[in-house]
Amino acid sequence: MNTTDYGASLEALEQQSGEDLWQRVFDAIEDPLFIQNVRGVILQANRAAGVMLGLSREALVGRHCYEVVHGTTDFIKGCPFVRSWESRRRESYTLFISGRWYRLSADPLLDAEKNVVGAIHIITDVSDIKRIDEIRSHLAAILETSEDAIIGTGRDGRIVSMNASAERLFGFNTAEAKGRSVIDTVPDAKKEDWTVAISRVVGGGTGGHFVSEIVVGDEVRDVSVGISHVLNERGVIGGLSFIIHDISAQRRAERALVAYVTEAALRMKVPISAVSQELDWVTALLDKEAITPSEVASILRVQKNHLDQVARNLADLDHAVASSDGEIPEVYRQFLAGK
Repeated sequence: MNTTDYGASLEALEQQSGEDLWQRVFDAIEDPLFIQNVRGVILQANRAAGVMLGLSREALVGRHCYEVVHGTTDFIKGCPFVRSWESRRRESYTLFISGRWYRLSADPLLDAEKNVVGAIHIITDVSDIKRIDEIRSHLAAILETSEDAIIGTGRDGRIVSMNASAERLFGFNTAEAKGRSVIDTVPDAKKEDWTVAISRVVGGGTGGHFVSEIVVGDEVRDVSVGISHVLNERGVIGGLSFIIHDISAQRRAERALVAYVTEAALRMKVPISAVSQELDWVTALLDKEAITPSEVASILRVQKNHLDQVARNLADLDHAVASSDGEIPEVYRQFLAGK
């Protein structure tokens, strides 16, 4: 088919289409749309408007917009078309109709003196968008109230957002953090771990988890770090997400418990070893009948005194640890205190 001059002009395209081109344009738009005069009388409507409002396109023409959309006898309060009379620009609002959310927008039509003579009325189904916004708001609330520090960065690791816990952990707010690298507060000896993790995720990795340190003021804190990528609307990695949990108290507790176990072992090792050797010696003498029962009883009383002293030493250690400022778990503290 020769298409050299097919639709070479708008008039030619309209003639060759065999019907009104503008009506076809209106009907091709999936959003309900109609043109109305300044009194709100519908002058033209598309097929989608008829489907949504349950009327034929022809039945909509000549009726008032507020009548077919709201079922009222006049413009409703806050009507975007009425607001556009003053603003001379698009006005919108959201309305719940038949189980769906719609954004009603009125684009005013102006004459040469900028007077409103009508409007293009567009109704857009925004239920899915509204649902996504609600989910995002819910997730944002969860993130903001999380006890873990959550930081969003660009692909280069520069901070773009922080939740309240992150601000408390790092000691600066989001405004102060923007533009700073997430590894600025990391000790030099640990920066390489963060750099490698960031490069791996940006390069297409699935994220990861590692234990590291950060510096807050003059204090070094132990932290557990989770890192993952954030995809943009094109499915491309647009940034990174860090979930940082302060494990300083846990690490201090671990060190306190290790110190306790080590001290307890030292207090028991020598005396218990001596008692064990003494009992081995007594057993050997008994086997040879080279010692009398009264002598055995005397030796056992001495060794019992040694074991009683070991028990007192451990009790003193338990009490010292239970009443110390060391950050050991409360359940352990109560056990050591004999509760």
